[in-house]
Amino acid sequence: MAASPKFRQRYGKSQVIFEEGSIGSEMYLIHSGRVLLSVRRNETEQTPLVVLNPGDFFGEMALVDDSPRSTTAAAVEDDTELIVIDRPRFLFMVRQQPEFALSLMHTLCQRLRDMDKRLSPDGASS
Repeated sequence: MAASPKFRQRYGKSQVIFEEGSIGSEMYLIHSGRVLLSVRRNETEQTPLVVLNPGDFFGEMALVDDSPRSTTAAAVEDDTELIVIDRPRFLFMVRQQPEFALSLMHTLCQRLRDMDKRLSPDGASS
């Protein structure tokens, strides 16, 4: 997906992209670098969930259900470049590019399965 410079953002190592609980109006596609998603354990500690790589996207839940951010996202590497997809662009892509919508659904299902495994007492999928 080509993106004009106005839809790209760069982050340095450990720079926070968004905080858990914040309101979001965009999602992100990783063009280069890596991004850590984590959740608050308490007031001072974060629990890492996953490190995402180029080609992965995150932040989509805020666009799908208008909920606050469920994780904190931070760049893992210097010069992490993200493509920003705002709500109008997101809706256009879902309507006009069925492969994007299918990819989004696939990723959401995979993340739900992964979370299900983590929460299962024996670590197996239910």
